[in-house]
This record gives sequence, structure tokens and C-alpha cells, in this order.
Amino acid sequence: MKQILPAIFTSVWKRKETKVYLLFVLFPLIYFLASFFGNSNFMQISVTGDYQLSGIAFVDMMISSADTFILPTLAIYFLTISVFRREIDDHTMFLYRDISRKKIFFAKYISLILVLVIFYVLFISIASTVYFTRVVTFPFASKEFFEKDLATTLTTIHEIFGIFLKDVFSVSVATLLCLFLNTGATMVSAVVLTITMMLTSLISGTVGFLFPNGYNRLLVDEVISMPQAFYGALGVTLVYACILLFIGSKKFSQLEF
Repeated sequence: MKQILPAIFTSVWKRKETKVYLLFVLFPLIYFLASFFGNSNFMQISVTGDYQLSGIAFVDMMISSADTFILPTLAIYFLTISVFRREIDDHTMFLYRDISRKKIFFAKYISLILVLVIFYVLFISIASTVYFTRVVTFPFASKEFFEKDLATTLTTIHEIFGIFLKDVFSVSVATLLCLFLNTGATMVSAVVLTITMMLTSLISGTVGFLFPNGYNRLLVDEVISMPQAFYGALGVTLVYACILLFIGSKKFSQLEF
């Protein structure tokens, strides 16, 4: 695995689908530009009472807005399909004939997760820069990165973590689906899944336990505690990933190259 991972990650990194996906890290710059047009309500921040917006809350706001935008999620679906289907459809997998197919499969998956991590690191960095260069000039900004209350800070961090885990789950699902379905069917299934996860995250109750981002709502509604939310979201993601990757690796090993 260590021998082939750098080469496969490089091939994933050079794909145009990766570049398209990473373009969405610039999403916070839309707010930066919109903030100079005070007469417009587009992407304007409103706060209630004496609340002052912290840096971490602004980052969460930007990530949640981008997630609701759906296009970044669709981009990571396209990237996943490209990584697992292109070489199969182009009949170029024979180039890996001396390497275990299972190793190829997991190297591709790990490469996608690394791209996902890089996306979040860049997104958070850019959003934080926008906060400290522009948002702090407004009276509703606290000019501090973290909230004054530790519990509120941890809840906000968990919301970001929950969206990240949702994307890990999405990559895992797309990895499996694209091995059984064509691109169109995979995308339709992925969009339905994305909308389902978005809706369940708005509903408080047992349905929130089904997907990693659903634990954010359960935590805010005080149905579960912070440790339960963290381990619950992480646990359900790992369970889904293990099942999906087990089936996916079996299917990948059986494909005719």
C-alpha cells in the first residue's frame, strides 16, 4: 500500500475533477465580495440581541452554506466516479496487473479522503482569513476565533465535524454505487441520498441517528450529550464505511479489466 499510494494520490490530485472540487474552497470569498454591497441582502449576516459572531461560528456558517449549496457535494461525487470508473471504462487497468486489486481500491479511496481533508483545511483557512480581514470590521463580530463559552465552541466544532463526516460517508457510498451503476444512475442515487441527509438533519428524533450530520441536530436539541454526539457520528460513519468498502473491494476485485 505504501508503495502505490503516492502514485495513485498524484493521479487523483492531477484530475480536472479534483481541481473543480477544490475551487469551492473559494466560497467564503463570495461573502467577502458581497459584504461591500450593503444595500443587498445577498449573503448578509444578521445576528439577534447582543450576540457577537466568532471566527469559528463564521467558518461553520460558510461550511453549512456551501453544504446547502449542494454543488461541492456533487463535485466530490463526480471525482469519486472518475477515480473508480475512468480506468475501467478506458480499459487501462492492465497497467496495474502486477498489483493487488484490493490495494489499488483502498489506495484510491484513501486518496479521495486525503483530497477531502485538504479541501476542509483550505476552506477553513480561507474562511478564517475572510473573518479576520473583513468580518471583524463589523460591530456584530467578536474579533475572537472561539466563542466565549466552551460548550458553544465545542458544539460549533462538532457541527463542522458532522458535515465533514457526511462527506466521508458520501464518498464511501459513491465508491460502491459507481462499481454497480453507470454514471447517470450513480449521480441520481447520490443526489437523492444527499437530499435525504439534509432533510433528516433538520428533524429531531431517532431518524437523526441514521446519518453522521443528524447528530448535530440531536446535540443542539439536547437529546444527546457532546461525547455521545461525537462518538455517535464517528461510529455510524465508520460502520457504514466498513460495510460499503468491504462490498466495494469485493466487486472491484471481480471486475474484468
